[in-house]
Amino acid sequence: MNLDFLQALEQLEEEKGVKVDEIIPVIEKALISAYKKDFGGEKNVEIIINRQTGEIEAYQLLEVVENVENPNLQISLEEALKINSSAKIGDIVKKRLNIKKFGRIAAQTAKQVLIQKIREIEKEKQFEKYSELAGKITTAEVVRVTKDWADIRIGKLETRLPKKEWIPGEEIQPASLIKVYVKDVKKDKKGPKILVTRINEEFIKGLLELEVPEIESKVVEVVKIVREPGIRTKVAVKSNNPKVDPVGACIGEEGIRIAAILKELNGEKIDIIKWSDDPKELIASALQPANVIEVEILDSENKASRVIVSPNQLSLAIGKGGQNARLAAKLTGWKIDIKPIMNV
Repeated sequence: MNLDFLQALEQLEEEKGVKVDEIIPVIEKALISAYKKDFGGEKNVEIIINRQTGEIEAYQLLEVVENVENPNLQISLEEALKINSSAKIGDIVKKRLNIKKFGRIAAQTAKQVLIQKIREIEKEKQFEKYSELAGKITTAEVVRVTKDWADIRIGKLETRLPKKEWIPGEEIQPASLIKVYVKDVKKDKKGPKILVTRINEEFIKGLLELEVPEIESKVVEVVKIVREPGIRTKVAVKSNNPKVDPVGACIGEEGIRIAAILKELNGEKIDIIKWSDDPKELIASALQPANVIEVEILDSENKASRVIVSPNQLSLAIGKGGQNARLAAKLTGWKIDIKPIMNV
């Protein structure tokens, strides 16, 4: 090693962010292990890379003793004084070692350390880059599909979308582009590990943010989302600007915005309703697409209500398997008893 070695390290610092002051101690430690493995045995050695010349300096660390029992670890006072004129019993002196034969091994060791360090830095940079996606929607390319998962590519990284994270009933095709919600980005030995899904409420919110500028700019606020993936989602929105209709903003002119969202949902229905602090208004809206005749508050403290609908709206209000009424109750936080008008 020589001055060229230091210049190479400085170039790496500029190109890869491998800081010279951080990597040299790592290389020195690796050189100690390599030297002891091939030459030093049980010797206690110290290896220093000269910061000015790039040359390697190696020393054997020896304890000054009266009677030498182990020459690999000890030195007599007489010999120690030849190295350091102020040496005394109990001191540690450094004896310079001839390491000409160590040159080739040292170069290989330094190269291995640098390669490993560069890989670690690149992984860290990748992690920093992809961790910014956590909590957001992103587009992924489908690489391959099996019966249990889809391998997808986000940027340059591949990850896995398990079947349980698919929207129920959807068919994902190889080479297609899909939207996914990034739940988390974790560090892994092989690099960043991206955890994704298409079934949580945040996936819906992310799609809305992509399609509705008023949500991204906070003019329209998503108050609450409830979802049964593959079946139905209800979204309650409100406007922070009295001139902006929050539901209309989400639907878009001629339904263009909501159409783009529905395209990603594989037939899953989505109801956008206007949030209200009046429980009667909120409950009536939450039961969309059914038309409600009347909402009665039975018990404010326990949040119990009765909803009156016409007979031809009853099945629509309840929904297949009770899903519309169930989601309305989750959205509003109220118990909802639905009755046809003739039974009241």
